Amino acid sequence: MKILKGLLFLVPQLVLGADSWRGIEYPMNRWGISVMGVNQVENGNLTSAGVKGKIDLGEKLGEVDLNADFLKPQDLKVDADVKIVKVDYFLLPFLNVYALGGQLDAKVKFNVGAPTIGIGSSTLPSGKKDWHIEHKAEGKLYGGGALIAGEYHRIFTSLQYTYTRIEMDGDVAAKSAEVGMARVGYVAYREAGYSITPYIGAAYQKTDSSISGPIPVELEGVSNLNYKFEMELEKVTPSVGIFTVLNDRFTVLVDYSFGDRETLAIDLGYRF
Repeated sequence: MKILKGLLFLVPQLVLGADSWRGIEYPMNRWGISVMGVNQVENGNLTSAGVKGKIDLGEKLGEVDLNADFLKPQDLKVDADVKIVKVDYFLLPFLNVYALGGQLDAKVKFNVGAPTIGIGSSTLPSGKKDWHIEHKAEGKLYGGGALIAGEYHRIFTSLQYTYTRIEMDGDVAAKSAEVGMARVGYVAYREAGYSITPYIGAAYQKTDSSISGPIPVELEGVSNLNYKFEMELEKVTPSVGIFTVLNDRFTVLVDYSFGDRETLAIDLGYRF
């Protein structure tokens, strides 16, 4: 019965948008909408690489399937630009949840050593020492997450987690992306609805993706030659940033992660 009474007390607080919860005031207006631009450059690892195609073995044998595995696929570089719209809501003074959606433009570059193409007991050379491949694609993403934050004597801390699905046009398919952020900052200035909070932190990101497309190499007797790579991007990088509130309504967040993954994000928001 006590649990039921607690839930009956909590639901109106969450739904009706009260100014406080158990005497704790909300840090700002509970609803928010923002637009974000992100540029990210990252080095990742190819977990597997291979090719498929057709090869003509002559009049007697005809055309057969061709399969190959790359030897020691090398690291790859991903350069992505993301545009996001986010809607968020403070469920509790220290708990913010949000949903987001947006557009992604990506360019992937990678080098692979010459593959060994096996057909029975024989092999087919690629004709090149290395293959240099560049792939461009665009698509959309959607997802959501939560942020837990608190402040004590102007010291600000937060933990944030975001999960997104990415659907790319063409042959680049990211299955999922997970991003975690931990921040510690100090409210350097606060007066009449204005505040400035610089911070330091750490950012974690994991993305599992696959890339496929045609190989721009002509080989005698070979047709429909295509590659497919599985890749994994997983990094923890340091970050710095600054969060500004203007007139209790407008927010500006600038965040920069550096190291093996470089990310610059600018978020412009409005609270209501």
